[in-house]
Amino acid sequence: MAQMPSNKPIQCPVPWTVYAAVAIIATGGLLFGYIIGINSNVVTEGQLLCPTGWTGAVGTWMSYGYGQCWQLSDLTIGVLSSMNLIGALVSSIFCFQFGDVLGRKREIQIGSVLYFAGSMTAALSPTLWGVFTGFAIYGLGIGFAMHAAPVYIAEVCPAEVRGTMVSAKEAAIVLGIVFGYGMGAIFASETDGWRWMAGGGGVFALAMCLGAACLHRSPRWLVLQAVQTGQAESALLQEARLAMQFFRDGSPEEVESELQKIRSEATAAAKDKPADWKETFAYPKPLIIGWGLVTLQQVTGQPSVLYNATNIFKSAGFTNTATLSSFGVGVVKLMATLVTVWRVDQFGRKQLLFWGIGLMTVALAILAFAFTKTECLVPEVPLSACPDDMVSLPQAWGWATVVALMVYVSGYQLGFGPISWVMISEIFPLRVRGAALSTAAVVNFSFNILMNTTQSSLLAVLGSSGTYLAYLLMSLLSLWFVHAQVIETKGLTLEEIEHEMTKGNDSNSTEEALLFSTEKGYGAA
Repeated sequence: MAQMPSNKPIQCPVPWTVYAAVAIIATGGLLFGYIIGINSNVVTEGQLLCPTGWTGAVGTWMSYGYGQCWQLSDLTIGVLSSMNLIGALVSSIFCFQFGDVLGRKREIQIGSVLYFAGSMTAALSPTLWGVFTGFAIYGLGIGFAMHAAPVYIAEVCPAEVRGTMVSAKEAAIVLGIVFGYGMGAIFASETDGWRWMAGGGGVFALAMCLGAACLHRSPRWLVLQAVQTGQAESALLQEARLAMQFFRDGSPEEVESELQKIRSEATAAAKDKPADWKETFAYPKPLIIGWGLVTLQQVTGQPSVLYNATNIFKSAGFTNTATLSSFGVGVVKLMATLVTVWRVDQFGRKQLLFWGIGLMTVALAILAFAFTKTECLVPEVPLSACPDDMVSLPQAWGWATVVALMVYVSGYQLGFGPISWVMISEIFPLRVRGAALSTAAVVNFSFNILMNTTQSSLLAVLGSSGTYLAYLLMSLLSLWFVHAQVIETKGLTLEEIEHEMTKGNDSNSTEEALLFSTEKGYGAA
């Protein structure tokens, strides 16, 4: 047995524990949330958009210079808000094909570089097309980082903390949203404050890049590469030993024992050709549940609310405190996420979905009714001709919208937010699970882009009340879907879930299901 050095790498100035590694990797999720948080403060009047009544020069696509503002159509605003999602969709498709070749650490490093480049490009660009390009590059980073993060975390964490660490990825995203809203509140009154908001992501990206450079590559990925290349005692295996010791406090014998288990599992896994994404269609029941959940979590309006929270509060009459109100929404969203991560195994997946969607339904009903009470602050001007900054709600209804939005985001984080991905990780058979997760991500990003792109147009056509009514109908549909299609996986082993989901299909063996549980850290529900 090869002797492993006992010292940890000394080139990194930070203490190396599993929690530190997870914190570095989870920064990718934080940066995803950050762009969501700043969006509603970037694409608002007085920032990137010219304020109401602006009489100065208006920028064009090709005009050059700082201090510009632009007047954009509803569709163009939607496209700008979706540029990071479009980039994420493109890189997610790329990672599905080449992610395993690149490796988890390299994906994370590429993601951090793209985050930094996109952030700086958007913040420093003197042209509008450069701003669009910057947000698209930032989105490419989202795809790389979010593809690698959960896999890397699952592969390096000990079994006793693996589930919690993987689930905490959602909390990192929400924490990023809170930071984004906070930056919006700080720079809302600054000239070109949106540039400082966009550039703020570069600070986190730089920290992520430096931290990722200090990390070991995933020991499981290294072992799999060694097995696939037929190198029994290669440099890859030695590197895997060093990485395993880096993430464990056990004796060399204990580390070697765990490494040999990984090697045995990797050898078994390498015998089978990875499933093509088309094979997911051979399992219609889990496909309907998985794709249905990620679609419904988008069409019930959550991404549109987050990306446009500041403008929603302005419509509700909180013009002077809109950014602070958005920050409050982010804090409530974070608290709800932590509750779900803490109690998901106690209450069960289906029950939390019902509770969460139920809260969203109540909140949307209040919002739809409240915005029928909008009025123009200039009595002689009809509401249809009233400038945006003069449209308001009576004080009581304004506060009702604030409370409703808090309930809405809490309901989402109680149900759809974390539970959808937990369900997807459990209901697909081992052979197609990786492909299924990738296709679900593509569906998720696609509908996110669709909803965010059409948000401004929906508001223009239906008004705030009509838009929330449409989301309310989708929320009611979601309740029916959960009741009719979703199964409860709480307390079931992976093989029991697989048996239920693959009736009529050629299911994988119990041994394979247990292997996936060991590899990914999902375990019994």
